[in-house]
Amino acid sequence: MSLFKVKEFWQTKCGSDEEFDGAAIAVDTINNASVVCLGSISGFLRVYSPSSSTGYDVKDLLVEQDLSSPILSVLIGKFIPSSSSPAIAVLHPKRLCVFGLNANEGGGGASLDKIYDHALGINGQHFTACNMCYGGFGGDSDRDHICVQSMDGRIQIFEQDVHAFTRRLKNVLIPGPITYVDKIDSFVTANSQLQVECYKYNVLASSQSDGSEATAQAPDEDDLKKKRRASVTTMKGVTVDWSVCVGEPVLDIKVGKFCSSERKGQVDIIVVGANCLFAISESGSIRMQKKLGYDPSSMCLFDNPSGMPNQNLIVTSFDSTMNIFREQKVIWSSKLQSVPIACFVAEFQGHRGMIVTLDDEGFLSIVFLGTDPANESVVAPESKEFNYDDVDEEHRKLLGIIRASQSDNRVEPREKVVMRTQVPKNLDPPGSIHDLDGGWEHILTSCVRQDGGILQLTAKLFLTYTGTGSVKDVTCTLNLPPCVMTKDAAINIGSLRGGSATPMIIDITFYADAYVLPTSNVVEVTAMFLTPKGEPRTAMCSMKLPMCFFCRLQEPVKEPTYKFKLETNRQPVMLATLFDDMFQVLGEEEASSVGGQTANYVLTFRYWVNDDNGVPLNATVLLSKNAGRYRVQSHCLPALWWVGKELCERISGYFAATESSESGFEMSYNEPHLPLQDFFTCVDQHHHWRARLKECQSNLNDTSHQFRTIEKRLLLRFKDRNAVPLQQLDVLMSETYHRLLDLARVVEEAQANVARSGNGLSCAVHLMLLFVKLRYRLSEEEEEVLAAHISPVVLEGEGCGWEELTDLGVTDLLRTVLAKKSGQEGEGSSTGQVRVVMPEDTNKLKKHISIAVDRIHKGARLV
Repeated sequence: MSLFKVKEFWQTKCGSDEEFDGAAIAVDTINNASVVCLGSISGFLRVYSPSSSTGYDVKDLLVEQDLSSPILSVLIGKFIPSSSSPAIAVLHPKRLCVFGLNANEGGGGASLDKIYDHALGINGQHFTACNMCYGGFGGDSDRDHICVQSMDGRIQIFEQDVHAFTRRLKNVLIPGPITYVDKIDSFVTANSQLQVECYKYNVLASSQSDGSEATAQAPDEDDLKKKRRASVTTMKGVTVDWSVCVGEPVLDIKVGKFCSSERKGQVDIIVVGANCLFAISESGSIRMQKKLGYDPSSMCLFDNPSGMPNQNLIVTSFDSTMNIFREQKVIWSSKLQSVPIACFVAEFQGHRGMIVTLDDEGFLSIVFLGTDPANESVVAPESKEFNYDDVDEEHRKLLGIIRASQSDNRVEPREKVVMRTQVPKNLDPPGSIHDLDGGWEHILTSCVRQDGGILQLTAKLFLTYTGTGSVKDVTCTLNLPPCVMTKDAAINIGSLRGGSATPMIIDITFYADAYVLPTSNVVEVTAMFLTPKGEPRTAMCSMKLPMCFFCRLQEPVKEPTYKFKLETNRQPVMLATLFDDMFQVLGEEEASSVGGQTANYVLTFRYWVNDDNGVPLNATVLLSKNAGRYRVQSHCLPALWWVGKELCERISGYFAATESSESGFEMSYNEPHLPLQDFFTCVDQHHHWRARLKECQSNLNDTSHQFRTIEKRLLLRFKDRNAVPLQQLDVLMSETYHRLLDLARVVEEAQANVARSGNGLSCAVHLMLLFVKLRYRLSEEEEEVLAAHISPVVLEGEGCGWEELTDLGVTDLLRTVLAKKSGQEGEGSSTGQVRVVMPEDTNKLKKHISIAVDRIHKGARLV
């Protein structure tokens, strides 16, 4: 569908920019002339009667009157008692006024005469109007009645100069548009539950009175109380005839014949939502639904000029376009100069089909559909002889550009943020605990303290922008290991200037957690920013925290409960050489007690964390004097991981720096069996505390429900006018309250135990993955596959736990790459939905892990 410009017939500006701040508009015929009534929030009511197609004239403004109150809505109808002459109904927030429009003698303009008015809300009830509609309520075809809807969902019915009744609608938090359907004698409106509802007029009229009718005598306080109580019971009397869920906010509702049908007299309720157009039958069924694809601003129905019984529909949008629908098809599209907030179709000066629009800037326009295109069409180039050689050359160039953009060796953009870090090898000098006062209680209660201060490490982050100018709103996000804390995980930088040799330096202070064993020492930093052209970019870097941040050396101890051996094909390297950085942070007394000749063969590392009995966790490394064998031992299995990882990395790094890459250095784990039973103990402990937490939360939920039930019963007793005995409900409530507090403390303890056992399980999984890698010579790709299915990351929360996810991962391995036969690979894999729930025990998980390790032992490969 082509987009055409509309032709302007007549236009005027409705007041000044300061005065026009929203308007209500109505278009109809008064005194055999088409008029446009316009009311503003500032209180001005204007009546226009365009008399010329050459543009606005002073004579076109019939009335301009300040009503001294905001105007919410304007209607034109037969509102005068005992008269069929049209009148103007004006809705104010607290009052409804009806005016007659009378032409002045001599033909100069017109005047407004107030015929009657109504105060909204009777007998002291608060009523603030929102919108209104009109029609021949109750089948009265000779006159029009008015229905006013309030901000709290009440409707007041006025039979011209008489107030009929007041009712309250259901499910109204924010009132929606309301209209009257004459054929079914009903009101149709939209509620706050994104539904379109229909209320029969006779049902509203015959429902219980809410006490709003006027009384002949002034009511006393008792009468007012009775009427207010009656008002509450009225809510039960109003019932909905039908309801349709449209699933989106409703902009406007119109009534007409829109959809084609063989039934005569059929009407359609046209609903325009935020995204869709609906046509609903008078019985509440959806006849048509169409997605618009744009944000609608207004709509109106108008008669088909070809004489067909179906009406056409105009829908305007916030992108200044006007679309005309015939049923579901767009038969015309036009481009407007501004965004219309209201539109009507009427006849002016004998011209039918003129479109009245009011835009958001206060311009009132009368336009008609034009045939000039909104945009210039693309002119076809002159035909010329086709050169296939040029086409082939251009094709080769385009292919080169595509391959260059998809290659791995992609050229980085010149305008980027470059980050580098500087991490000290030593800790910060001991500081005061009060350095963290001011909202950092979580660090104060969990961080490690030494010498009366807080153990901390301050690293430096250097940022440089390589482009010209500057970038704004750079956000640096820190991805921390579980054992590391900092004040702010996200750092916002207002502006970063480019072209400068001096980078921006940011100090980041890290604190060690005294309750979590270290699993990793890598902190990832991600910088997110927008280039001056608005393109989103990211930059990443990582920093490794020193080993002294997580543990320290102490005098050697013998703890051979758990141990493992690493063997190398090289001569042993002295431990004092491998861990020389750990000696630099010791004082003279500590260095003398830890150092010496034994430091080359025995070193004990003490973590900042204690076990369940309050004993400090440590790990000891021993070196064989005759061969390149290293042993790591501890009284706690998870404590072996961090020291063992550091030992492997330092040995590999030492020989990589002193020998060539082709030297054939190897490290292996040659124990006869993997310590699976010790690993399964950590799994059982974690599952036990998860089950304990689930049980405690269930007890807390039951006790909370009991407490709420007792509260409700006590409230009913207190509200009762006749005092009745409490029957020990107060004692029961006090006991339940104290039980709630006790259960809350138990839940907190269970949560702490789950987190503690999860941390130990994470270290144990890391350790088992290291053993499997060294024993069965897994490649890096195979190591990644195994870690993806048996993840060392243990997440705690309301969702799936580690046991469920690991069981699914190991089962997938056994069905695919670790299947017994190559022909069985992929068999049994489930393609449907799998319900993941916490298992009652870990027997199935432990069996699957044992089978997977056994098949790797027998030679199965993961890749």
